[in-house]
Amino acid sequence: MKKWKRKSTELVLDTKYFKVRRDVVELPGGQQKDWTYWDSNDSAMVIGLTEDKKLVMIRQYRYLVNDEVIEFSSGSLHDNEPIEVGAKREFEEETGYTCSPEPLVRLGSFYETYGQLNRRIHIFFADKVKKSTQTLDNGEDGYEDIRVELVEYNEAVKLALEGKIAAMGSTLAMLLLHEKRKEPGLNID
Repeated sequence: MKKWKRKSTELVLDTKYFKVRRDVVELPGGQQKDWTYWDSNDSAMVIGLTEDKKLVMIRQYRYLVNDEVIEFSSGSLHDNEPIEVGAKREFEEETGYTCSPEPLVRLGSFYETYGQLNRRIHIFFADKVKKSTQTLDNGEDGYEDIRVELVEYNEAVKLALEGKIAAMGSTLAMLLLHEKRKEPGLNID
């Protein structure tokens, strides 16, 4: 397949958390087209498993869907931040649990909505996570109201299969973990 050529780019919106860009692209047939998209840093997600074999999930209100949702902790990586460092940082901030010093187990890395967004989400698993201190952002940088829920593994699989985990990335993460649960480093059973 032939690639498109970017002829120009314009920054339409620049916020602390993301940018919106409008590119003019040339299609393989020579036509030109405007392409507007959300330009964002990658994000990382951790599925944490406690020593008593419960998955650490979070519940929070999501304004754009006007609903409370249950999901796995995730967040944007800081500029030039190593992926695993950002994953552990976001997990601890949002859940109040820390990952062990051992490396996380990578489940996969995927584009979320590549027609409108250039961000990849990197999904990891961590076992034997330990309770620490939740440090939610409720100041100038944002507002987080997050409740931690410890969920039995089989219940989380059921929630994903029944469409009760509304966040696409969290559903994908749960089903990936379920599919790969017998691999080395994924001590779930």
